[in-house]
Amino acid sequence: MVWLGLPLLVAGTLVLVATDHALAGAAIAIAGGVLVIAGVLRLRRAARRTRTAPGGRGGTAVDAYYRTSTGKVIAMIAAVVYIISPIDLIPDPLLPFGIVDDATALGWLAIAFGQEYGRRRRAGVSRD
Repeated sequence: MVWLGLPLLVAGTLVLVATDHALAGAAIAIAGGVLVIAGVLRLRRAARRTRTAPGGRGGTAVDAYYRTSTGKVIAMIAAVVYIISPIDLIPDPLLPFGIVDDATALGWLAIAFGQEYGRRRRAGVSRD
């Protein structure tokens, strides 16, 4: 969900800023934001996969747990809301500085998702 939501969020923001189609851009950005938030909330769920002990021959089963911290989930949701909201620290009409704060939030969000995806893969957690 997240990997579909991020491009929609970027596309909607670009349409909002670069063209006169504000309603279409807002709709695309909101749809992308909803998908990203749903993906963030899905990260919060604990996942478990049973695997065999090292060596691969019988032995006891080991449970791998993965959970994203509450603070990071809240920060990710806040970044999505900040990108979508019309209220910014620096107004968008002050080009190029008005777009830099949104781009910074979007860049951090993409990096945070990449980090969480890597942590999830290293933990060996399967999707439920």
